[in-house]
Amino acid sequence: MYYIINFVISFGALQGLIIGLLLLIKGFKSKQESFYLALILIGFAAILGRVIILGAYENQSLFLVYLNFIFLISPAFYLYSKASSSATKGILKFRFKPFLPFIIINLGYLLFYFALKDSTNYQRYQNNLIKVSDGFSIIYFLVYLYLSYQIIKQNKAHYSKVEYKLLSQLSLIFFGFFIIWLSYVLAEWIYFHYSMELLFYYPMMLLLAVILYYVSIQVIISTQSLFDIKGVSKRKTFILEETESKHLLKKLSLFMREEKPFLEGDISLIALADSLEVNPKTLSFVINEHMHKNFNDYINTWRIEEVKKRLSDKAYDHFKMLTIAFDCGFNSKSTFNLAFKKATGLSPSEYRNR
Repeated sequence: MYYIINFVISFGALQGLIIGLLLLIKGFKSKQESFYLALILIGFAAILGRVIILGAYENQSLFLVYLNFIFLISPAFYLYSKASSSATKGILKFRFKPFLPFIIINLGYLLFYFALKDSTNYQRYQNNLIKVSDGFSIIYFLVYLYLSYQIIKQNKAHYSKVEYKLLSQLSLIFFGFFIIWLSYVLAEWIYFHYSMELLFYYPMMLLLAVILYYVSIQVIISTQSLFDIKGVSKRKTFILEETESKHLLKKLSLFMREEKPFLEGDISLIALADSLEVNPKTLSFVINEHMHKNFNDYINTWRIEEVKKRLSDKAYDHFKMLTIAFDCGFNSKSTFNLAFKKATGLSPSEYRNR
């Protein structure tokens, strides 16, 4: 029975590691947000790998098994959530500062191990160090989980359907993992004093392996060019004939005026492209190159014009400014205020009272 469980865990770790490395190469070469998704998979695969090592060796003082990968996974999920939004999407600028705790804490542990491994009190020192590391990682994980949830909630309209589905599933998975992981940490602290037998960890690791299987499959489905490590073409190499661009611009403007899809808070580039029966990359190219705006700014331009039109209509005099903004497709007060100020040079209240 244990051989089967070990096989499932080992295969889950191997699959997560392979998919993660492929994504890492792809994300690094093409400077895409998949770089951060790769770190999530690699981090979870490393957690499973610790159990495999402990199961293979009786010496549970192996220093590598106590490296903390929560400090890698937590900021990676937050940065992936942020970089996947069309409001911030572009050529990815890698941010390493959120990963400094991962480097510092694990480097500190390695120094501690090699300096004190022969000490008679090493085990006691190690348990105290792990308690501090676990306590900090719980707070770190929880903070980044909350920040990621806020990013996903605020930018719902700026994700493609596939990305939003994946992020929503990852949020639920992360929350479930946190609850189970926290119960194990508390059990070690209160009852076992870091002497819990490996057998008790198998249910959690088995669940984590299943999660890795599922997430890896979703990544393969949602990342169509996963195995193309050459990366995507640069935007400037995408060329559309002038006549085609003008035709699409005319079709787009007519659709925006008559159908007003911008009134929907969750409108996305893919949804708008589907409505126009064009490729999303084609639509994005036309908006960027000919309107000199990204998709988010383009949609907000139409929303602002609709807000201004309603502010000029006496029928809307009794409506609150925020009500009008939400009716015109904005999802938050801060986004509306920034977009309105950028478009008119005035705050919404200044514009209304002028």
